[in-house]
Amino acid sequence: MPTDGQQLDPRLDLGIFRQMADLSNDAFFLLDVSGRFLYVNDRTIAITGYSREELLDMTVSDLNPEFPRERFDAFVADMPVGTFLPPFDTLSRRKDGLIFPIELCVARMDIDGRGFLFGVTRDIRERKQLQLARKTFARRMLQTLAAERERVARELYEDVGGAISSVGRVLADLEQQPGTLPPETAPTLAAIHATLQQITASVGSVVNEYQPTDVLSAGLEESLRAHTSQFAERHGLDLRLTADAIDQLLPSDHELHLFRIVQEAVANIARHARARRVTVDFTQDKRHLHVSIRDDGVGFAPADTERSGFGLVTMRERAELIGADLEVASQPGNTEIHLRVRLAGPRLASVSPTPPVKAP
Repeated sequence: MPTDGQQLDPRLDLGIFRQMADLSNDAFFLLDVSGRFLYVNDRTIAITGYSREELLDMTVSDLNPEFPRERFDAFVADMPVGTFLPPFDTLSRRKDGLIFPIELCVARMDIDGRGFLFGVTRDIRERKQLQLARKTFARRMLQTLAAERERVARELYEDVGGAISSVGRVLADLEQQPGTLPPETAPTLAAIHATLQQITASVGSVVNEYQPTDVLSAGLEESLRAHTSQFAERHGLDLRLTADAIDQLLPSDHELHLFRIVQEAVANIARHARARRVTVDFTQDKRHLHVSIRDDGVGFAPADTERSGFGLVTMRERAELIGADLEVASQPGNTEIHLRVRLAGPRLASVSPTPPVKAP
């Protein structure tokens, strides 16, 4: 072993590096700035199916269909020197023609006036398969949830709604029969009728929210305004919604998932946060629709399964299904759920606030 201040012979140093690289489960490679391979480890040979001699006569553009020569040259020109770029997903082609996903981490180095690229590649086929399985499971789970919503809505309409109507008809029949009820019961009967009307309205509201075909019948923006307004009044919240020109930015199924995310978020606030003020803001940039839901409640920890359990799980799954990113930050007095939804094309729209809905 060398003592402090001593250097290994460069040939020994290089030999140790090559042995360490060949033991790695990741593919290591060295390129010149034209993209030609100068060095590959054993793992690179294993995942590509090419021999070392074949790879050393090839370029990145021969293996990666996402990086033809023009794009590769622009990529290299924009790379900072001396730092690794954050890992990103791309593709590679095997010798047998199979195209498979990889995760790539790469850095540019300039040595004695020459440019080199050092990269680490990881075969992520198994990860992608697991992600696909998880996404398929999430889709089935949400389909099951939607079917359950429809069943509950149907039973509420047919059973509860029918029972309430029957009670109303019985009371109406009693009132129409002279002498059946003493006059002093009139105020009580009026109160009962009013209560039945309130119950009917509440059941109708739940049925409408649970039926996927009816949720967005007025458009995403108006449906959100109606839902949040009714929700605020029902739960005593001071709620402010800011949204403008958000209809038809997303496919209809994505709009429904977005509506459900907002619906679940404000429901969680009402159940757990003990908040008084809630804001729901929609903003846009050229590529994304941003949704921010804030409350001034008690906050929660990410590991708090009571508040961040199934509700947050379904919100995350819905976000993933529409290709969105969902982030949660919480502390006492300030909790924010931020959703970033990728848009199909650039579009900018003004955003204007609506008056806050105050609890009576």
